[in-house]
Amino acid sequence: MARELARLEESGLIRLQQIGTGKLAMPVDDLPFAPALRQLLAYVGGIVPALVAEYEGRAEIEEVFIFGSWADRVNGIVGPPPNDIDIAIVSDSLSRFDLAEERLRLEAATGASIDQFVFESDHARLAELRENSVPVLRRER
Repeated sequence: MARELARLEESGLIRLQQIGTGKLAMPVDDLPFAPALRQLLAYVGGIVPALVAEYEGRAEIEEVFIFGSWADRVNGIVGPPPNDIDIAIVSDSLSRFDLAEERLRLEAATGASIDQFVFESDHARLAELRENSVPVLRRER
């Protein structure tokens, strides 16, 4: 993956931004297809596939999405580089303590600092947090 990202950067399609020990691939802003490329980059490599692999086997989890500054950058909202990745997990039976091992595995696998938040399905702020989020996993009830 690193070799392909380097080729995309050399061709002028993306720019790589160092964040901690990892890199965030972002399309060059003036490309007419930058929004589509931005979404594709988020889903092809890095944190999104790692989250799917980590949480898809947990039937107690209804939904997983990324919100906050990392999601904002993926969605083209300008701002400073994110310091961490904010992950929302929707579950009526799990707490963040129940998922501590998953968070540690994700941090080790990605080199990113992960802030994991667990919300019950009727939490009042979920709709607000989903705005500009990057969906990862959603199960129908």
